[in-house]
Amino acid sequence: MKSFLTVTLLVMSLGSLGRAQAEDDPPQPTSKVDDDGYCDYVQGVASAQSAVQLAPSVFGQFGNQGVSSTMDAQQSNLRIIAGVRYRLSGIYEGFATRNRAKADCTRHRALEQVRGGTAYRALAARSAVLDGAMAEADKLLGQTEDDYKARRISAPEYTATRLRVEELRKLAIETRQQMSALPQPSGGLGGSLKVFQKADAEVEDYEGKLRFAQAFDLSVRFGIDQFVDSTVEKEPFFAVASLEVNIGALFLGGANERAAAGRRRLVRSGKNPLAVDATADRLKVLVEEEGRREKETGALEADLGKQVEALGRIGGDESRRFRLTIWFDWIKVKAEHAYLQTHIAAIKEVLGE
Repeated sequence: MKSFLTVTLLVMSLGSLGRAQAEDDPPQPTSKVDDDGYCDYVQGVASAQSAVQLAPSVFGQFGNQGVSSTMDAQQSNLRIIAGVRYRLSGIYEGFATRNRAKADCTRHRALEQVRGGTAYRALAARSAVLDGAMAEADKLLGQTEDDYKARRISAPEYTATRLRVEELRKLAIETRQQMSALPQPSGGLGGSLKVFQKADAEVEDYEGKLRFAQAFDLSVRFGIDQFVDSTVEKEPFFAVASLEVNIGALFLGGANERAAAGRRRLVRSGKNPLAVDATADRLKVLVEEEGRREKETGALEADLGKQVEALGRIGGDESRRFRLTIWFDWIKVKAEHAYLQTHIAAIKEVLGE
């Protein structure tokens, strides 16, 4: 009976370890643009830690035991003890460690959406305007070069147009470079702020569970305990369960609740270095500030657009030169207006509005 129980415990321990390893899913694959390696890092560390927490340990002792009054005088006093110790409380700790890492990964991705996803969309809108205008800008530069060769315009006028085209091209390149440094949104931004706050709360919750689990040690030990060359016939197998509880567990509940409440206030206050830009108040202020600029640039864009259209109808070399100058200013203002308009919409989506 004891041998059957021992074998059963061994099979159960190895089976639980196998299931734990199977459930240790790697982080979801991400594109090269937004895969900064953070999730691989935190989940890899958690896998390493939980591998020790979830796995059983083996032990062994061999030595000379002093003769006692209960021992047979003819019996060898060389004793061997060997077996497996499995911390059942380690199963809880192992899965809590992995779940904490998954929540940390979710928090990081949501924060990247709040910080970089909104800016990426805004820069993409600016880039679309600038890239769309470059074909027209190159066409205007070609016309200006023809006019210069035909001596219809002066060298300073040709140089000014060429510099304006280069300025527009430089702005388009810088915008694409800024986009390449940001994580590309992998999906909708809706509710990213709430996702971040929820994931941050989950991280603290799992950390509290791990602190609580440290107060308990539930384990089973099974193996063999036998004297070498023993003449006494007895079952050498043993199986023992043990439970150890630290009295400090009585005080952990209130302390963990206080820590969780403080963490929530810190995240929402904006004073947390990790989430300084991930607060509803900060984002609402940003929407208000950029909203004023969006209205101003929108009015200026409309005015410059009317001037470009009017000068195009008038005709003549002088009007064409004035139209050329205003056209470049109009494109830059149009690009900035597209940036602000898209950025505001993205932030509102993050806020869930």
